[in-house]
Amino acid sequence: MIVHSDAVGSMVFFLVMVVSALMLVAALMALVGREFRFAGKILKWWGTGFAAYTALTILVSLLLPQKIVNPGQAYCVDIWCIGVQGVTKIPLGQDVVYKADVRIFSDADNVKTSAKGASLYLVDERGRHFPLVRDPSVIPFDTELSPKQSVDTTLTFRVAADAQHLFLRGDGDLWITYFFIGDDSALLHRPTLIRVL
Repeated sequence: MIVHSDAVGSMVFFLVMVVSALMLVAALMALVGREFRFAGKILKWWGTGFAAYTALTILVSLLLPQKIVNPGQAYCVDIWCIGVQGVTKIPLGQDVVYKADVRIFSDADNVKTSAKGASLYLVDERGRHFPLVRDPSVIPFDTELSPKQSVDTTLTFRVAADAQHLFLRGDGDLWITYFFIGDDSALLHRPTLIRVL
């Protein structure tokens, strides 16, 4: 099973952007024609629409349940996807090293994709973050993928021994996705968690 970060929020956002651009052009034309009151009305309508759209984005984010992706499932951010296949636990003093075997793949039909610029980490039930430990002996998670290509690699994390539940998270979303209604990175949306332990 594949869990996607967004359903139709990005399409709605781009439709809203087209309407906004048309309203801006109409306002500029009104200003050139010295119709200042009409230009002011257009800008007022745009401001009201922007406020309503932002409020709707936040409301949907608050109402949607948090997604948890279990081992064996995959999670796709746009066309870049990752799934945890298995985990190895190695005690190391006061810590534990977790090696997560993951499958990373492209859900694209005709473009390349990668997670360049993103960072991965584990988060536990107490909200503590444990960053990815770079391992030059494995394929990097942000390797560029051709359409439908997949790679298997291992992610290594050094975690406090008292962590009970671990989830894979990532940073690197574009600010524009904050306004995709229903997207996992939308304003005030609870982030999707990929269960590791």
